[in-house]
Amino acid sequence: MIRRTKVALQGGGTIRGMLWYQGESDAIDLDDAKLYKGRLKKFFKDVRKDLELPTLPIVQVALATAPGPYMEVIRKAQLGINLPNVRCVDAKGLPIGPDLLHLTTPAQVQLGKMLANAFLQTQRVFLPSSNSN
Repeated sequence: MIRRTKVALQGGGTIRGMLWYQGESDAIDLDDAKLYKGRLKKFFKDVRKDLELPTLPIVQVALATAPGPYMEVIRKAQLGINLPNVRCVDAKGLPIGPDLLHLTTPAQVQLGKMLANAFLQTQRVFLPSSNSN
């Protein structure tokens, strides 16, 4: 990931932030779930170090569903990350599709707006609050 990112940047691009939506598979095993918070913090720190972007804004999603029994352990870890310029948006409560795992299309659109607003907060820019599509 880091190597590909650095290659892409050679074309003149700029990294403005990172969005992170992961954790479902870590909710399957208790040992993985217990280690999740430490691993996630280390990952965020390592990405910033490797990209030489110590204040890179990171916006992550706290899971709404997971296939394993330890989703709440993962959610607690995600919501409890306390690093500078890291925000967490909570997907819990957004409508879930018939597979009982993935968000519905309208919920994904809403989550996208939540992610955008969280990112803009790191830039000190705010979008008007709206529940409309």
